[in-house]
Amino acid sequence: MNSQTTLAQLSQIRIVLVRTSHPGNVGQVARAMANMGLSELYITSPRFADMTRQPDAISLASGATDVLEAAQIVPDLASALVGVNCAYAFSARPRDLSPPMRTSDEAAAEVMAQFATALAHNLPMPKIAFVFGAERSGLVNDEVMMCQRLCQIEANPEYNSLNLAQAVQVMTYSLRQAALHGGGYCGESERLQANLLTTPKINLEIPMQQQTADVQKVEGMLMHWEQMLIELGLINPEIPSETMARVRALFARTQLTHNEVNFLRGIARAVIEGKGHEGDK
Repeated sequence: MNSQTTLAQLSQIRIVLVRTSHPGNVGQVARAMANMGLSELYITSPRFADMTRQPDAISLASGATDVLEAAQIVPDLASALVGVNCAYAFSARPRDLSPPMRTSDEAAAEVMAQFATALAHNLPMPKIAFVFGAERSGLVNDEVMMCQRLCQIEANPEYNSLNLAQAVQVMTYSLRQAALHGGGYCGESERLQANLLTTPKINLEIPMQQQTADVQKVEGMLMHWEQMLIELGLINPEIPSETMARVRALFARTQLTHNEVNFLRGIARAVIEGKGHEGDK
């Protein structure tokens, strides 16, 4: 596969900015994306409804106005992840309950492996999202748990405060280098390959019908399971608990196929219907 083919795959990557406050940061992110050949930008509930048309955004984009003009502004992260198969949440701090951790290099290698799998089996290219939180607060736990990976940049642990555009630039650079030179461009191919998910979805021998479910479909399944756990009395919706966070963390360790999601929803449906029949007795 030539470099032009792999670079073209970067069009399948979506950058998502959550609750961004400063128009200048949006402009700088657009510039960082354009530098590395990415163009799909989503912004959720920004401070200004016309964030991409603010003077600071246009000025600091330094000519990357095509990225700004095509940007989608949506109300929440769930809307930004519609059609996405795998989302990487960026956070500088670890979480007690979180999806599997990846460095920026590992994430880039993993994404290119997913693209290679799709090409090898003539499957639709997966849509990948990288999600970045608000400037001051970052992503809240619920937003992290909507993603399938937690991603961190290996910065100085004593001072790892990158601004929004810097974080996007590092990640998009890693993606471009992985596309140009393969997962081992940094001379650590074996280490990177060892950190890829060892699920069937990354295995080139996977049957064609076992396609990865998108985030929206998995989210629907998780809502169904939450309803089931409420019916079973394992969750009290009036009392906060970590139960669903643990369920999300469990399923985040793999990439569920459409068949697996349907199977899991079937379990929830059977349990809920069974509880309903008990009430009829």
